Amino acid sequence: MEGWRRYRREDSYTAMSDPFYGPPPLINDVVDCWVNEGIRFFNEVHHANGMAYHVMLPTEELEFHIEGTPSHYNTSYMGQDLIERGYPPRAVRVRVSKDGTATIERDADIVMGAKQVGLAQLPVLFNFIGE
Repeated sequence: MEGWRRYRREDSYTAMSDPFYGPPPLINDVVDCWVNEGIRFFNEVHHANGMAYHVMLPTEELEFHIEGTPSHYNTSYMGQDLIERGYPPRAVRVRVSKDGTATIERDADIVMGAKQVGLAQLPVLFNFIGE
């Protein structure tokens, strides 16, 4: 959430503590835990800026898990929205399935918009599929 501050224009910024001590795990580590051991790496949801999320992850890492190509219009619109709001409209939802994949489908525009405006990290909410 630290990266959001440079775009924030209001004084109502609410800072929450990061759920981690140390660097967050890679998405592939989360997938491995789910597939191999049936363990959901994240159970507790944290709240900040009116959204629920599990962890903050680098935008660059999230880009590798986008399924499909978001439209240029949606990406540009989201980039402008990130600048105006100071934070994304919701956490990026990453679908983690038992077949060993982690995909971002509906929130690809948030990831690409954040990349376009240089936002280093985004809030992520994992959705674990299959048991």
